[in-house]
Amino acid sequence: MTGIETGKELKFENLISLRRKMTQQQLQEELMKLGKFLKENNINKVGPLISATFSVENVNGEQLIDSEFLVPVDKKVSLPNGYKFKEKFHLVNVVYKRYIGNPMYIQEAYNELLQFIQQNGLQQITAAYNVNVNEEEVAEGAEPIIDIYFEINSSML
Repeated sequence: MTGIETGKELKFENLISLRRKMTQQQLQEELMKLGKFLKENNINKVGPLISATFSVENVNGEQLIDSEFLVPVDKKVSLPNGYKFKEKFHLVNVVYKRYIGNPMYIQEAYNELLQFIQQNGLQQITAAYNVNVNEEEVAEGAEPIIDIYFEINSSML
């Protein structure tokens, strides 16, 4: 278990949030739609895409993923149905690990973090939040860098 840090925080302001149960294909379509919305409304993304998966279930043979996507933007905006505006997003006391590589294998990093939390008697109070550190470079073929954060109950320290 290398590269795990504690006592960090994660903080962003002015975020567009989308939380919904979707298939993998719908998820990709929603992200494309959100990108188009930003462009058409002259809204600038000012930070990395943040995502969390709350659950995965099979419904009628399809995998539905309960996910939230958060996009930091440069101003307060009115949003179409289905989206919410969050003025602040703040995880106060987190266990953190940086993952570099194919997102298909990120589960190994989650497992390391969860094992660390358990071995140290910590109490996880959020889903894992993934922060895509180098989205633009990945679009050009670079290896993804994803920071993973779990908020921990600070009264359990």
